[in-house]
Amino acid sequence: MPEPQAPPTSTSEDGRLAGIFWEPKPVFEDLAVKPRFWVPLVLLTILSLVYLTSFARVVGFENLVRRQLETNPRTAQLPAEQRERAIQQGSKIATPMAYGGGALGVAVSSLVIAAILLGSMNLVGGAKLRYPQAFSITCYSLLPSGLATILSLVVMLLKDPADFDLRSPLPLNVGAFLDRGAVGGFLYSLGGSLDLFSIWAILLLALGFSTAAKKMPYGKALVLVVLPWGIYVLLKSALAGLTG
Repeated sequence: MPEPQAPPTSTSEDGRLAGIFWEPKPVFEDLAVKPRFWVPLVLLTILSLVYLTSFARVVGFENLVRRQLETNPRTAQLPAEQRERAIQQGSKIATPMAYGGGALGVAVSSLVIAAILLGSMNLVGGAKLRYPQAFSITCYSLLPSGLATILSLVVMLLKDPADFDLRSPLPLNVGAFLDRGAVGGFLYSLGGSLDLFSIWAILLLALGFSTAAKKMPYGKALVLVVLPWGIYVLLKSALAGLTG
């Protein structure tokens, strides 16, 4: 008669943060037994706010809005006075929206992603997971985006502010190699979504849910993660194509 397996030993928070990059499966086993999320959630939010504060000082939201309006075919042809007025109004709106998104974006997106994937895994995949498990897996799986934020911050501080693109700061996605004017908004947005850190997070999410569900194969979990992500990317890219 086989001996019952002992439950996974709980690891320290430092071990979980490091393990998610080097050996994530034991981390997800630990989270499945005892869900937790505050540390990655707070860490990613702080990094986001630090990045936005640095962007405001180095590049400036007014310059960002100016660049967007001047490269948009629908607004580039406006009279100079009217375009300048639109830039000033846009920068006043962009600043509080950016900081609001930095403060709440990680939490809100993690809540939504966890809810969508929980429904997908339970209804389609037959898993019997609880929302705290899904939310914990999501928060830890998004930690590679913190590494992307740090690298983007370094690039921003080293690069000429006039050449820095907030939407594609690192040459690690397809969009960084595309000319928006040549390919259009749809393909540019689609390429910008195909980046190393998004793929990394997708692989972690699939591993986390398959580990927590125990009987779910990794390949099945990966499909259930990729499908909603693909739908979101296509919708976002379609919207970008319609708005130019």
